[in-house]
Amino acid sequence: MKQFLTILTAITICCFWGCAEDSAAIANESSGGSGQGGSLARFTIVGDYLYTLEPDQLRWYRIHSGGNLEPAGQEELEGNKETIFPLGDLLFLGASEGMSIYQIDATGTPVFQSEVFHIMACDPVVANEDYAFVTLRTESCVGFGRLETANLLNIYNVNDVEDPNIVASYDMISPRGLGLAGDYLFVCEGPSGLRTLRVDDPQAVEFIAFDQSIHANDVIVLPEALLVIGPDNITQFDYSDPMNLVQISEISLN
Repeated sequence: MKQFLTILTAITICCFWGCAEDSAAIANESSGGSGQGGSLARFTIVGDYLYTLEPDQLRWYRIHSGGNLEPAGQEELEGNKETIFPLGDLLFLGASEGMSIYQIDATGTPVFQSEVFHIMACDPVVANEDYAFVTLRTESCVGFGRLETANLLNIYNVNDVEDPNIVASYDMISPRGLGLAGDYLFVCEGPSGLRTLRVDDPQAVEFIAFDQSIHANDVIVLPEALLVIGPDNITQFDYSDPMNLVQISEISLN
């Protein structure tokens, strides 16, 4: 039922908002009951709980049989929170001013661990057990009065969730959503295309492929397929060879 709930919500958001800047959680059988979504998602499922993010508030709900939701708690947030990404019992929140890390306790409650700050920018995030990957884009981000401009991929060491620190930063064109598959990171560059990077050594990232034929706003990494979300369609790729993505299908959102 949790898988059905996340897939249904993903379809609903794609239909009404075009999946251009806010992709939803799609259940991933290999994630141990967690919702697997794009890096621009504002909600996710971890275990028996649904977590939803607003710019100034994090809410969570207990999921009961039949898909019924019971409000379980909420926390007021500072700053302009934009995205939520789950990893095990951790939640990574991307915001216009930085990245926050929360750890989910036995009651399903997210407990604040740390925060790192950067220039004001759009800030989706994905992570593995060692590193968090954050794209920063100041171009076309609404509401930021700033003098600084940046299009970057920042990589943070998160082995100690209470004290994350930046280890590398790379120039991008106009980065948006991103997705992690083992040693490979897929970075959406909007109308410029989709990048593939090898990131097993964060201090020596390899830019191994760049498909400029696709408009990519966000990407969802599933066990056997890569879903690339654009303003007009969702394209499914076989990524068994990350250097040579093979298109499987395409769904129009118009």
